[in-house]
Amino acid sequence: MTANLADIKQIKQLSDEELVRLFAKTQKQNYFAELYNRYVRLGFGICLKYLKNEPDSQDVLSEVFRILYRKIPTSNIQSFKKYFYTVTRNECIGKLRQKQKETVRLAELKKIEKSSNNFMENDGLIRLLDNEPSMEKVIEEAILKLNQHQRTCVNLFFFESKSYKEIVEITGLTDKQVKSYLQNGKRNLKILLTDFIKKRNS
Repeated sequence: MTANLADIKQIKQLSDEELVRLFAKTQKQNYFAELYNRYVRLGFGICLKYLKNEPDSQDVLSEVFRILYRKIPTSNIQSFKKYFYTVTRNECIGKLRQKQKETVRLAELKKIEKSSNNFMENDGLIRLLDNEPSMEKVIEEAILKLNQHQRTCVNLFFFESKSYKEIVEITGLTDKQVKSYLQNGKRNLKILLTDFIKKRNS
């Protein structure tokens, strides 16, 4: 027990860079644990500053330490504090971009529902989208089941906010073809998503 306490005291006296070097060399958990203890509060503060809520901050911080555990043995880290900040910031930005993408996708789907009587009349879909983050994946898979022209036109119009004219220029299709592919793509997407809801509720 005395030896263990001595080891702990000695580890606490090591610099960040010494801990990094020793962990990279030996893979011993106590070196990484000391880095974790030193930086977990700082990391949570950084995450909270970017993400503005505790659950997302905790999730991202856990991912940061998983990344560090993998990368420390193979990375040439000169300043652990700078490296830690960079990894944490990048993970926070990635999380924000993911959430922004999901928000935009949901907003576009709601816009589709309001602007078309022929698309997604089932308001249960929007409630499901609001409450089920995994629907992002379902929508992507449904779009992939459309034929190539329908998929291209739907993505450009609804998710990249391109006009009919811009889609014509990008795809080389005629204006009439673009409108037709959009109409058919919306109808087929509605069928696919409605079928998912029925299976989900059955």
